[in-house]
This record gives sequence, structure tokens and C-alpha cells, in this order.
Amino acid sequence: MINLVEGAARQKTPNEIALNILLASLTIVFLLAVATLPPFAAHAGTHLTMVVLVALLVCLIPTTIGALLSAIGIAGMDRLVQRNVLAMSGRAVEAAGDVSTLLLDKTGTITLGNRRAAEFVPVRGTTRAEVADAAQLSSLADETPEGRSVVVLAKERYGLRERHRGELAGAEWIAFTAQTRMSGVDVDGRKIRKGAAGSVIAWVEERGGRVADDADEIASRISEAGGTPLLVAVEDAEGARILGVVHLKDVVKDGMRERFEELRRMGIRTVMITGDNPLTAKAIAQEAGVDDFLAEATPRTRWR
Repeated sequence: MINLVEGAARQKTPNEIALNILLASLTIVFLLAVATLPPFAAHAGTHLTMVVLVALLVCLIPTTIGALLSAIGIAGMDRLVQRNVLAMSGRAVEAAGDVSTLLLDKTGTITLGNRRAAEFVPVRGTTRAEVADAAQLSSLADETPEGRSVVVLAKERYGLRERHRGELAGAEWIAFTAQTRMSGVDVDGRKIRKGAAGSVIAWVEERGGRVADDADEIASRISEAGGTPLLVAVEDAEGARILGVVHLKDVVKDGMRERFEELRRMGIRTVMITGDNPLTAKAIAQEAGVDDFLAEATPRTRWR
């Protein structure tokens, strides 16, 4: 690792490149100026020794300016540290002066990042107990705080014993990915899925199932309130269908609106990026006070 660091070629910052060009230009000018002094001195009847010419050249060469560059970079990094901002290089300090748009992740940056399941909302014809049972099963392989909170809510509010993956023989666990945006389990002849509304609805429709009329209405109501809806669906002998919605609650950090106002006065535009649906993203963005938001973002999303 030491050899890698020692052999690493650091890319020069724009200011360093401009300064090097300036120093090279001034050096050439001063060399020409000193080189023309002896003829002028001889014409005036004065003799300039080599010692005098070298001393003059040393005094004229602008090496001090180059030496100050490091001190200026360190001073800038020190000012950032005083404001709880860690700058990794002088290039980062210089780039910060050109920032016009700040992209921020929602979870853990704008919000507290501890979303918890608050409620199971069944669709018509389904009970809360059915939704809780399916949601718990689909969350057993989900080690995120949201997934664990679903298991805890099903246990504490609906009395469902907390099951473990080892108890379900022959179960096939479906891990969450940014592409599918849902997770679940295939067990005992049932296929259970939990995830983003659009992904789960598409999964049900692909299997020729029915989507309850009020599923989208429930999800929209939760989203408009600033929550995150996760649809729960199942495919069994009765076909594929939506069972209900898991309501996840998120909380915006204190003082975020004031900080974004300060950034706005500095001419910096703020954009919130989240994987939530547009309604939830809009509600959180309005509460936090950001200038714009990008919803349903994935690692491959391109934004302009």
C-alpha cells in the first residue's frame, strides 16, 4: 500500500496548472531581461559582474508564489474542517467553489434513515392478519431496518411468532435488488412478494392476477402523507392478487429547511434523490425544502 501511495500520480488542480504556466512565462521574461542587461550596462559605461546578474535573477524568479500555493490549499482545508466538512485534497477545495447543484440522498441524509413499519393496511376482501403474515414471511430474509421492523410489527401488534429462515424447509428466498425493487419467498405452494407498488403490481399482472381497485388508492394516500407504501402480494391456488400495503414512516431531520435556505442564498441548487415513488418523494421534498427531486432512482438511472 505504501508503494502504491508513493507511486501514485496526483492530478494537478486547474489553479496549479494555471500557476505553472504563469511561473514559466515570468521566468522566461526575467531571463530575457537579465540577459539584455550586460549590453545596456556596457553601452552606459558600467560593468555588471556575473555575481550581480545571478543575484538579480534569483531575486526576480517568482518561486515564492509557487511555495504559497500549498499553504493556501492547507488554509482552505482547515476552514472547511472548522465547519465539519472533510476535504480530501486541494483539488476538492477548488472544485467546491464551482459547485452550483448539490445532489443529496434522501434516506440518512435528509431524513433520519430509520424508516419503520407503522401499519398494515389490507385491501377489500383481505384481513390485516393475512397481510401481516405475508409481510412477515417476505421480510425474514430482509436484514435492513425496514425489513426487521415489519417482522417486529407483525409480532407485537398481531401476535405472530417471529419465525426464522431455518424453520421453513424448502423455502426459496428472493433477495431485493435495485432492478426488481421487491423481495419475497416461495414456500408451501405460495409465492409472496413485497416491494414498490409499480413492481408488485407488474408482478401480479404478469401472472394474470387481479389488482384490487383500492390498492393504488391506499398507496397514494400513504405517499401523499409522506410515508412509503410497500405492496404485499401472493400467488397461490386462488391466483395472484394484492393482499395489502405496508406503511413505512420516515422523519425529516431537524433544521434541514433552514440549511437548504442558506444554500439557496449561496446560489446552490439542491436536488433530493430517492428510490421512493413520486408522491412520497414530492411530500418529503416539500417538507425538507429542496429545490427539486428525482424519484424512483436506481443505480442505472440517468438524470439531466
